[in-house]
Parts: sequence; structure tokens; C-alpha cells
Amino acid sequence: MSLPGHVIEYLQDAFAAETRPFCFLIDEHGSLVATWGDPAWCGLQDFAPGTNMLEATPYIVGILDDEPHKLNFVTTGAGVIVHLRTIPHESQHYVVLLDAGEQHDFLQQKQQSSNELRLLHRGQQRLIARQRDLISDLVEAKAELDHLRREAERSSASKSQFIAMMSHEFRTPLASIVNYADLALEDGVSDNQIHKSIEAIGRSGRHLTSLVEALLDDARLEGGHIELREKFFDLYDLLDDLAAMMAPLAAEKALSYATLVDADVPRRVRADEVRLRQILINLLGNAIKFTEEGSIRLLVTYHDGRLAAAIIDTGPGISAEDQDKVFRAFERGSQSGRAGAGLGLTITMRLAHLMGGDISLDSSPGRGCTVSVHVPVSTAPTADSRQDPALPTPDEDVCATRPTSILILDDDEDMLALIEHYLHRAGYGLIVSSSGSEAISKAVAYKPDLVILDVNIPGINGIDVALNLRRQGFDKPIVALTASTLSAAEQASFTRYFQKPAKMPALLAEVKRLTHDD
Repeated sequence: MSLPGHVIEYLQDAFAAETRPFCFLIDEHGSLVATWGDPAWCGLQDFAPGTNMLEATPYIVGILDDEPHKLNFVTTGAGVIVHLRTIPHESQHYVVLLDAGEQHDFLQQKQQSSNELRLLHRGQQRLIARQRDLISDLVEAKAELDHLRREAERSSASKSQFIAMMSHEFRTPLASIVNYADLALEDGVSDNQIHKSIEAIGRSGRHLTSLVEALLDDARLEGGHIELREKFFDLYDLLDDLAAMMAPLAAEKALSYATLVDADVPRRVRADEVRLRQILINLLGNAIKFTEEGSIRLLVTYHDGRLAAAIIDTGPGISAEDQDKVFRAFERGSQSGRAGAGLGLTITMRLAHLMGGDISLDSSPGRGCTVSVHVPVSTAPTADSRQDPALPTPDEDVCATRPTSILILDDDEDMLALIEHYLHRAGYGLIVSSSGSEAISKAVAYKPDLVILDVNIPGINGIDVALNLRRQGFDKPIVALTASTLSAAEQASFTRYFQKPAKMPALLAEVKRLTHDD
């Protein structure tokens, strides 16, 4: 259905008034043939026929072909925004320019409004997120304040309980001293009874002294009034003194006592000897006090500048609930019925922290208890300092004579360091791994000349690593290191296998044979 003629005429007039069409006709060479309309509004001149319009309107270049083209929002040389239409006619082209300035401005304003709305939305989202963060911070702050309040209440209750307990602790020996003193002063008391009274008074006095010393130590530690006095001393002499002191106490309860010192522990160390002695006496004394049968062991090790002492007993053990209490000041575990101030482990832990160390507890009811203390120490640079002997340099006949890379898989740090030392000094390049999956990845990526595998490692073991590498086409020698015996089928997965502890010269000789014999 076609529109009425007067409607079509109205629309044409309205369109022409709004877009102000300017049309020009050019020939196949781009020369102007004729023009229609006013060219001034679009920044063009009233060109004479024959003018090269490709130069005057370069934006039409490239679109003059056999098809009509429509380009919107084209900027002319004068900076006017137009819609461009090209209409082919025989060998000529009609070019129509329509005023698009108002439409362009409208779209710009619309885009600007959209951008402003988007920015406003982002600002609102950031504000909402900030409000959420503030609410979360307020909730966390309230929870922290509630926690601190409960801790303060608990601490206050614990201190009140501690004061009541200490009142009893002091009253008991004081009552003993007063009563035995009165007994010794009575008429007709025998010399033997007077002697026993004096012994009882002495015991109660010493107990009171230990209580006072414990309280003073705890107060000084809490107030930061104790300073470390570090010096070099003979650690072995200290351990001998502790054994001489603790072994008779353990023997009185029919307990065995042993001090076990790892071969890597240096003889002379620098630390606060007095505080270290106090820590070990407290821990050993507790172990003997609460162990009724079995043994007490002191295990001493050293690694990377830290001295570790583990006190292992076969006592009743400590429940998980009591483990949270025993290191707290003013609190005791379920076995607190024993004599004492209940501050021994608190003081011990604070001393360990003062020395830059820490204390850990591993225990469960009925399975004994292990308390470990770790403190940093310095070794003495003197001739009598116990040091590991230097590892000898490998013989020249086992040293690498050409670039050779070796992948080592071992989860034992000491064994890894030992093998690394020998192979490095023998001139081999090393790739180190501590897990089976990592070893497979590195072997595939770096293609070493030889692989040394520890068989017994967690996760993917050495045998599975070797089988996996063979399946992936790795054809270089694979040497096994194991502390166990391999079956014939398991040995078949390796080029060579060594039983731990392997003799380094033999291992080096085999490595050279496998990597250098062509």
C-alpha cells in the first residue's frame, strides 16, 4: 500500500528541511558534473564543473564502485558531521551529503548520560561495598571486644582462684613450721622428736622458698625485667650435671633415666646457660614428678643453629583440655593436686620465649608425654668445638671430565646434602627434587644424564618414578638408593641399585661409569 501523494510530499519536505541534502554528480574520473543544493552548510564551496572532487572530498575515495554505499557520521574537512550516500549511475556516481550534526549531538549527549549513569552506578556499588566492609569491621571489632572481655573476666577469675590456691600453698608449710616449732618447745620432748621437728621445719622452709622464687620469677618475666646473659659454655657438661641431678630422683621412684645426644650436637655453644639449665630442670622435674612407672628420656638434637631438647616420659599423659591450661599463668591441669605453685611450665615457656625459642607439647591420656623446647644457639669457633669432620674430596678418577647433569630424588635432607656434597665436588651438575611427581616433571623437562632415586619416599615412590620415566621414553641410567631389600622384579626397574648407607666412593665410581663410558 503506497502513501498518499500529499503525505509523501510532506515527509520529503520535512526530511529535506532536517537534513539539508547536498548532492553532486561526478564522472568515472571523479570530476564534477553537476550539483544540487547548498554546499556551504557542509563546508564545501560552489565548485565549477570539472573540479576534481576526489581531492575536495577525499572521504569518498574507495567507495565508488558498482554498489550503493552508506556511511554515517562522516567528518568533513571543515569539521561538519554528515551522513554520506553514494549512488552509482551508469559510469557516474551521485554523492549525497546529509546534515547529521543534530543527530550526532543527541547521540553524544545520550552516550554521556549513559557514561554518567554507569559511573554513578559504580560509585553506588563502591559505596555499598564500603558499607559492607564497615559492617564487617564492626562485627569483627565487636567479636574481638567480646573475646577480650571474656579473657579479662577469665584472667580475673583465674587470678582470684590463684590467690586462694596460693593462700593454701603458703598456709600449709607455715602451719607445719609453727606446729613443729611449738612441738619442739614442749616440755619432755625427746632429742629425736626435736630433730624430726627441725627436719620438718627445714622442709617446709625450703618449700616456701621455692614458692616465693617461682612467684618472683613469673613476675620478673611478665614485667620484662630478666635479661639474658649469653656466653660460651660446655653443653655436654651441662647435660652431665642434669643427669647427675635427675637420675637419683628418678631412681627413688624406680624410674629409668637416660640422656641421648645426637651426633650433630656441638660441644660448646653460646646461650644463657643459667636459663637453659632452669628450663631443663623444670621440664625434667615435672616429668619425674608425674611419672609413676617406666622411664624418663632427655633427647638432645641440633639443626641449623637451633638446639632442641625433648623430654619424653611414660607418665599418665595430659588431656587435650589440660594441654590448653598447663602453660597458662594462674591455672592448673587436672593433676594440680600435687604440691607446688603451678607456675613451673608458665615460667619455662616464658624463659624459652625470652631466649628466642618455643615449647611444644605432644601427649594424650595413658600414652605419656613429650615436651620439646627449641632455642637458638651459636657454636663456638674454637678447636674444642665439636664439629662434623669435613667430607673428603673425591679422587680424580671418579670426577666428571665433561658436562654431566644428575637428578637426585630424596626426602631425607641430610642424605640429600651428603650426596650433593660429593657430586658437586666431583664436578657434576645437579637437579634436586624431594617428591616423586616433581622428579618426573624435572626429568622430562631437563633430560638429565643420570637419575638417582630414593625408593622409599611418600606419595609416588622411587619405583613408580622409574617406571613412569621409562614409559615416557627416558632411556638414561636410573640408580636406586634404598634402605630395604628390593625384589628381582623391582631391581629390574633400575640400571643399578645401592643399599643405604651407600659408600660414596663406590657410588661415585658407578655414576662416572654410567655417564662416561660410551
